[in-house]
Amino acid sequence: MKPTEEQAAAYQKAFDHFNKTLFSGKLPFAYLNFSRHAGSKGFFSPERWDKAGEAESGKKLHEISLNPDLLRRPPVEYYSTLVHEMNHHWQQVFGKPSRNGYHNMEWARKMVEVGLIPSDTGEPGGKPTGQRVTHYIEPDGPFMRAFETLPKEALLPWVSGGTGVEEKPKKPTIKKHKFVCPDCETPVWAITPELEATCDDCGHRFLDKEEYREWKREQKEQGND
Repeated sequence: MKPTEEQAAAYQKAFDHFNKTLFSGKLPFAYLNFSRHAGSKGFFSPERWDKAGEAESGKKLHEISLNPDLLRRPPVEYYSTLVHEMNHHWQQVFGKPSRNGYHNMEWARKMVEVGLIPSDTGEPGGKPTGQRVTHYIEPDGPFMRAFETLPKEALLPWVSGGTGVEEKPKKPTIKKHKFVCPDCETPVWAITPELEATCDDCGHRFLDKEEYREWKREQKEQGND
């Protein structure tokens, strides 16, 4: 079997197995995907796919995606992520999801029902709801029992070159703009390119880089520098 077919077949077998054992086989098909999102083990995205040429039919597939760089984790861990996203899939079809990406109490109760305990810290005692919520596995819960009966053909045969360690999202870089008091040359920085502020010592308005250069040039021409 070709690698893409081999990987897709195992992925689908796992989805079907957990659908049958944890959701009574009621979940409709989803588009199973892999996507690299920094700081994310996986995600669910509703109504992302439709069949070419049939967009007007209104029939759309929800997407479930796993981060391929985290497939070097033990299979029980990456498949707990799959079931985490299948819970979002269940809620989208049968429940009442909140705003995009928010984990509400309905979702949290379903997670507990399938043996994954929602927690914003990934540890006991963490908040079960919120914008960013992960989970830990109930040792002898339904998910663990379902995983123990998972056919070996459903284990993903291909893993990516990642480290298997979840990367935390990088904080966005905030550009700061420098302003200078032309009299005492005290510098200040602001996140806005325009600043209306005066120096407490000199009473002069702080100037941006270009204004400061122009001011220095004028002072030099007037013989004040």
